[in-house]
Amino acid sequence: MKKSIEIMVKILIIALSLALISTVVLADDLLDPSKITGTSTAASNSVTDIANIILGIIQVIAVAVAVIMLTVLGIKYISAAPEGKADIKKSAVVYIVGAVLLFGTTGILQLIKSFANSVSNAV
Repeated sequence: MKKSIEIMVKILIIALSLALISTVVLADDLLDPSKITGTSTAASNSVTDIANIILGIIQVIAVAVAVIMLTVLGIKYISAAPEGKADIKKSAVVYIVGAVLLFGTTGILQLIKSFANSVSNAV
């Protein structure tokens, strides 16, 4: 019974959090957006440049870590006794999953960046 009360309280807290996040703000229409020109282009260019730098750094680090780990696993596998090769194969499975997640993440970030660039160029 106590466990179900805890679950209900957690669900209630999550529901209230989601409700409060999406509150409606009523503001007066003081500025005409059509009269504001030239300010968003410089800001979006600087954000795009920073995003390109960060994404490039993440991709370089990801490739470097993946290559180093693959080299270490290869050396361990070559120098291991037949009994130890099974443990290294288990590590290789973990490496493959990690590499797929790592490269998938950088690929998704690249996709989001290109989508954001196309949206900002369309506006």
